[in-house]
Amino acid sequence: MRDTDYGKKMGQALKAVAKMHSQVSQLLSDCDGLFPDYSSVFGNTVTNSLTYHVKARFWMAEGVFRYWFKEGQPLLGVTAMFHPLKGELEQPLLVVGSIGYSDLTSQNVKERCDGWPLWYAVMDWCPQPCRLGEIIELSEPDEESAIQSMKMIAVPLFQIESLDDVRSLFEKLGAQLSRQQ
Repeated sequence: MRDTDYGKKMGQALKAVAKMHSQVSQLLSDCDGLFPDYSSVFGNTVTNSLTYHVKARFWMAEGVFRYWFKEGQPLLGVTAMFHPLKGELEQPLLVVGSIGYSDLTSQNVKERCDGWPLWYAVMDWCPQPCRLGEIIELSEPDEESAIQSMKMIAVPLFQIESLDDVRSLFEKLGAQLSRQQ
């Protein structure tokens, strides 16, 4: 007879992942209160790379994102990174960023920002390994040169205990935030 300890441990791990997803969902929703004068770029959509195919490597989101737009301001965003399709993450991360696009308008913001620039910054664009807890500034990091500049901070996801922790990260980047909430 097979040992079921592994199955029990897997069940505990899945419960922990489900709890983490629930907490991140709440955090992303709460972040809207930081930017009352901004509009959410993707509405209630927070990921776009899931597969429903039977031959998938996995069916869990690699990460989730939320971006806020205000005319004439850099795009503000947050990404929770759970696990990468390629490369490795030692632990889940939370990334906050301020992204400068040239000629960004309410009509083209969804086309210009695909939802993953903070992910790409951590995994591909910043010097590796990405320095956690430090402001990283990138100039024209993407191949298409759509992004003129980016300031971001990546921290361990489990270091975030409240919305005030996220507020503090955005303030380090120089973002103007609402004091409501």
